Amino acid sequence: MAFDKKTKVKSVAVIFTGVLLLAILLFSLYQRVDIIYFTNPKCLLTKNTDRIIEEVKEDFGDKVRVREIIVNMYEDDRPDTEEIKQLREKYQVYGVPEVIIDGKKFTLNFTKYNLETKICEKFVIKPEVCR
Repeated sequence: MAFDKKTKVKSVAVIFTGVLLLAILLFSLYQRVDIIYFTNPKCLLTKNTDRIIEEVKEDFGDKVRVREIIVNMYEDDRPDTEEIKQLREKYQVYGVPEVIIDGKKFTLNFTKYNLETKICEKFVIKPEVCR
């Protein structure tokens, strides 16, 4: 059976489209949003944000990865490690609470709705919590 040039091009296009759709599906199944949460347990302002972060972790499960970083804010705190100093400089963190979502500073009010809405924007295929 002989294929003409148009048939070959169409076949390649169909295969490429299928592979691309499969790649997008696999990516979305394993997609995770990374959150860096700068906090200090002595700061009263972080108490509400701590609760919100915990609720977000529960709501999204393994779809979010939260890295909590306790920063030096008070005289009797232990000094920041070199890594924490670098992260604070990179994200310009001068106080707490501060949330970084996939490398971008979260600038809205710290409400569960605002935080979850911003996280949901990151997903190609939205998890159930985003619907």
